[in-house]
Amino acid sequence: MTQTKILVCGCEPSAPSMNGEIERLKAEGLSFVPIQRACRDNVVETAKLAESGPCLMGCTQESSIFQNVSNLAQDFQTINLRGILRGQSPNNSKTQMAAALAAKAAYSQAYKADPVPAVLFRSHGHLAVVSDDDFGFELASTASSGLDVEFLVKNANPLTLTGGRSMQVAAVEVTQVQGYLGDFTLKVKKSNPVDTELCTRCGACVDACPTQSISHDSFTINLDSCDKSGACIKACGSFQAISFADMDQVAERTCELLIDCTEKGLFSDRQAPLGYWHVGRSHALLAQAMLEAVQMVGEFEKPKFFNYTESLCAHSRSEKLGCNNCIDTCSTKAISSAGKGIKVNPQLCLGCGTCTAVCPTGAIQYAYSPVVSIGTALKVALKVFKDNGGQRAEVVLHQKDMPSNWMEQAKRLAFQTNSNSTTTFLPVELHHGASMGPDLWLSAVAYGAERVSVVLTPEEHKHYFSALSGQAAWVNDVLKALGMGPRIRILSSGSAHELFESEASSSATAPVSIPQASFAMADNKRSRLEFAFEHLLQHALNQPEKAIPLPKGAPFGAVLVNKDKCTLCLSCTGACPSSALIDNPLEPQLRFIERNCVQCGLCQSTCPENAIELVPQLNLLATAKGKQVLNESQPFHCIKCAKAFGTKHMIESMLSRLAGHSMFQDNANRLKMCADCRVTDMYSRKDEMTIFEVKP
Repeated sequence: MTQTKILVCGCEPSAPSMNGEIERLKAEGLSFVPIQRACRDNVVETAKLAESGPCLMGCTQESSIFQNVSNLAQDFQTINLRGILRGQSPNNSKTQMAAALAAKAAYSQAYKADPVPAVLFRSHGHLAVVSDDDFGFELASTASSGLDVEFLVKNANPLTLTGGRSMQVAAVEVTQVQGYLGDFTLKVKKSNPVDTELCTRCGACVDACPTQSISHDSFTINLDSCDKSGACIKACGSFQAISFADMDQVAERTCELLIDCTEKGLFSDRQAPLGYWHVGRSHALLAQAMLEAVQMVGEFEKPKFFNYTESLCAHSRSEKLGCNNCIDTCSTKAISSAGKGIKVNPQLCLGCGTCTAVCPTGAIQYAYSPVVSIGTALKVALKVFKDNGGQRAEVVLHQKDMPSNWMEQAKRLAFQTNSNSTTTFLPVELHHGASMGPDLWLSAVAYGAERVSVVLTPEEHKHYFSALSGQAAWVNDVLKALGMGPRIRILSSGSAHELFESEASSSATAPVSIPQASFAMADNKRSRLEFAFEHLLQHALNQPEKAIPLPKGAPFGAVLVNKDKCTLCLSCTGACPSSALIDNPLEPQLRFIERNCVQCGLCQSTCPENAIELVPQLNLLATAKGKQVLNESQPFHCIKCAKAFGTKHMIESMLSRLAGHSMFQDNANRLKMCADCRVTDMYSRKDEMTIFEVKP
């Protein structure tokens, strides 16, 4: 098998020379070749190296030059090794930097992701421009030469409508909007009695108006001075363009593209979908949106970012609500309840992946850059890092659209405060910074990462910081209980300088030597967490003697049952989606497997006696995998035929509640009979009135 060559260009003097260290680097399936000025003086040599076999160019700064070199082999890629060098702390030795180079190259080589299905959008160029007044009117008219444009305006009085109709104009207020590129639906109400689409702009209503409340320019009525005499309606005649009667009626309009000139924005409560631009009162943003809208005509594709397995979902059972994590965290409102499970609109999904990070069962998983692929590549990278003399590696997860020099800027800001960090960073680009969760974080620590930091952009921080911080909180609680200190951080790009904090000032404890785990990344989320827990427990400083308390919302925990209230109806076992609560087919027992519990709350909401309480905790003891008896009772036997038909708890509860009921007031013993004997007793009693004896 031909080795892949890693061309390491130091780009001196902007990055330190690593030639001596590069010659000593080692990684499976990779060979490191030092080169200088590869995009300038040595571009021909670069091309020759690329033609000789698979090649990774360690710089993305001039990727267009490399890709355009004639006769360049197809198996040629670029990775940002130069950014690794410049992003490291000056306190790192060249050995540590070389280890980071090798790890990054090994990660890029090991990462493999299968293609995902495409989601299709179609647009024919039907554009709606929504505005509160005349802002955007002129530019919308210009865009109508290339698009089918309609201008929806709340206050049409400032407009000047000419005889020509380059676009449709409607005096309406948009009250609600939903949809995406190619399929927007708007709910609107008339904001003026004049229907500007039906109006022929003849001016008859203007002449007929006794209070001169109708504008000569916009042909709309000033409702403050209008006396509603109806003269304008008579003047309009059969065109019927004026009506005061339907002002409160809600109508629907559709469009394929949407430009929003309102101050607040129609999607202010969520992340906007494709095909929508919020420009506010900015002429520059409006012009840019118009240019982009002209290009959004035709068919377009985006990846289907997720995979969903309904059988694992803990959202709902029998119309009882359980886990709602994904719905609550979805910033685009692409996820909704659908009976037993959830429904995800692939057109609305923009691939943030936070739903997969907060899902307790792994029912919804990120398909575009799978956690299995990233975790497997991290395992290889961290091994290569250690093999090349690396000491403290911090995995930094961030989205690929961060500014190319964001870590360099963070470093400069950090060292203004005399930071002396010696941590070596391994940046990992994701499609979205919030797409990975506890299973990857803990696996990375088990594979040898000293710490895992997630760096969010301002937009990501706004929508996802709370959800990710909640997940990081319980993970850090587990690590602290094991004596490993908090190792997961959620940062914004504005606070990225905290990456370079000195170890003494950071919240992390002294490093604990953890041999690299050998487990493979499983396809199932709970299995990935189990493997990580087992490895960390094996090498923990503190061996917990009891369950580790976790904050509310953590995906692990126990169930407490009030035995005085519980009747052993076992409705909770039917509601439990993870088989944490189970019955005993041989005797009346409610049993519990703690390791299976995802704390969804379905058992709690289903229990008719309100006898169940959730206790978030992580039990790493062997007892968590066994079956615990939460409640049990003796079988109750029918007083007539002696057949077992219920439990002692259940019959006692029925007697206490129904003994005073008119049906059982004189026949309480029927509650102690099975169904067959109860019917027999009713028909055998001579003093019992039947339906056949009721007189009309």
